[in-house]
Amino acid sequence: MKPDPVSLDRYLLRPEELQLPLDAAAVFGREAPLAVEVGFGGGEYLAWWAQQHPERDHIGIELPPDCIFRAARLLHEADVSNVKLIRGDARYLLRELFPSASLDHVLMQFPMPWPKDKHAKHRVYSPAFAATLADVLKPGAPFELVTDQDWYGRETVEVFTARPDFQASELEIDPERPFRTRYERKWLEEGRSIYRFLARLEQPAPAPRILTSEAMECHALDPAPDAEAVRTLTGRRFKEGEVVAEVKETLQAEDGWLLRIIASDASFSQLFHLRIRNKADGRCLLKIDEVPRPYYTDAVRYALRSIAECFRYQNR
Repeated sequence: MKPDPVSLDRYLLRPEELQLPLDAAAVFGREAPLAVEVGFGGGEYLAWWAQQHPERDHIGIELPPDCIFRAARLLHEADVSNVKLIRGDARYLLRELFPSASLDHVLMQFPMPWPKDKHAKHRVYSPAFAATLADVLKPGAPFELVTDQDWYGRETVEVFTARPDFQASELEIDPERPFRTRYERKWLEEGRSIYRFLARLEQPAPAPRILTSEAMECHALDPAPDAEAVRTLTGRRFKEGEVVAEVKETLQAEDGWLLRIIASDASFSQLFHLRIRNKADGRCLLKIDEVPRPYYTDAVRYALRSIAECFRYQNR
């Protein structure tokens, strides 16, 4: 689906627009309870949910761009005013964006199960995710999971019952639900069951965070690296503990170079560009490009610093 600039401007919150932690009252222009849907897909339920609760504000977090485009268009056509969308990995952004004890409800429906053991790190439920919820939920606020995978539901129950700070429910089978997405209706017609789990926070607990709103540095290089020095970085990998950065591609631009970078803090990965902007006096500036602008994590800062050090070493 092609993006619609009007609907995206209305609903999408971009990294460069966000101060951390998020000030929901400034975003929505009012003080109101705040609910989050993790992985909203096409946005059907999110739009319905927000319309059913006009007294509350809602944020949807999703990773695939097509889901963002589709949901923004749907929300715009329905003229829903109490929703914003954020693109990114909810396993991290839920913890990073929201202040402690700020959320009144977190909903996750039909997440990708990642059934193979080698892909387990990609599952949204985990002890780390439960720890995030113990930080960002208000006391008494629920986390709600809906899934079509019974094993996924059972393992989520195990994660939350192991924590004394949550009151965990039994796993419900085929619960009555006031709104069902088209996929949910299709699965029920095929005879598949739906499972629902609810956990309420009883005792808040802080969780460590990795994002900051601190300004990103840039590096002045004198002299600017030559073409050979830049191209030799293609495929170069830098690693320090769980922080990893790799130069995927080097692209020549009119005023210098663009370096296509992937940087990972543990399994939180981001793809972005570093720009080498040449100056007339033979120097250059190395900085993070604004499109697409990444969230400023340790890995992003490490990538910039490591590449600057590479060029300085070559110039010795």
